[in-house]
Amino acid sequence: MLVRQTTRLLRKAGLLQPVPRPPPQPPLVIEATEPPAPRKPVTTPDGRYHIDAAMKTVLHARGFDATWSSDGGVLPQDSVFEPPCSVQRLEIFGRIAMGSFSYGVSGYCNNVTIGRYVSIGDDVQMGKGDHSIAWLSTSPFFYLHETILPVGQDFAGAEAYHAFRPDTSGAAGFVQGSTIVIENDVWIGHRAYLRPGVTIGTGAIIGAYAVVTRDVPPYAVVVGNPGRVVRYRFDEALIARLLASKWWTLAPWQLHGIDLSRPAQSIDALERRVAEAEPYRPGFIRLADLIEGGPA
Repeated sequence: MLVRQTTRLLRKAGLLQPVPRPPPQPPLVIEATEPPAPRKPVTTPDGRYHIDAAMKTVLHARGFDATWSSDGGVLPQDSVFEPPCSVQRLEIFGRIAMGSFSYGVSGYCNNVTIGRYVSIGDDVQMGKGDHSIAWLSTSPFFYLHETILPVGQDFAGAEAYHAFRPDTSGAAGFVQGSTIVIENDVWIGHRAYLRPGVTIGTGAIIGAYAVVTRDVPPYAVVVGNPGRVVRYRFDEALIARLLASKWWTLAPWQLHGIDLSRPAQSIDALERRVAEAEPYRPGFIRLADLIEGGPA
């Protein structure tokens, strides 16, 4: 009651002015903005794609992993991955195809097809290019049509050097960069060397520092320089059944409940599981399909 009387007296004396109402505000409208146009990909001088942070995030979400710096890494345009898989610190040239549950730690990889469940150790060299041994010179200056040494212009003969490309029309050719095929469930040890064009059979083991210059049979264990087969992981009958089963078409969780530590005792259960289960088919990540606009 006292508050009301005081308010009336203050108004009569002109000491209390009504608070003005704020003017009506227009409704808040958020205008739709166009998504940014896809950035034209950046390529290296040899035509590989630079994978920036955004593309790395896309690849990671789809089941591909690589241990690159914050600036990203590079991959060949012809890169195909079946998730999940990882190339970690592998330096990759030419082309690569890698199957599910496979990984490479580090090294050099040029024109390699890799199956499922492949384990590649540190500093493994796969597909290092050959040089011409029957020509006058083994130097690539006489057969490669690309810049060999990316140098500047301030030296004698610089203009001629940068303009020169060898004439190899009608020249005797030689095989360079043949595809290496690594089948399934292969383990390649530290600093092994695989010559271009070799096939490593399913289940094989390549020992550390081994030099592989010829095809390796399934489930063989190869060591030394030159690489030689020292034994097989299992007997012939079991090897035949494992190869026929194609157990690698399943994911690890699809093999749950089978004693994988005793394949000879578990082969019957393994064969039944493969016959009953649907193969694991996650699809493929094709780098060219993710890159908009083609190479820069």
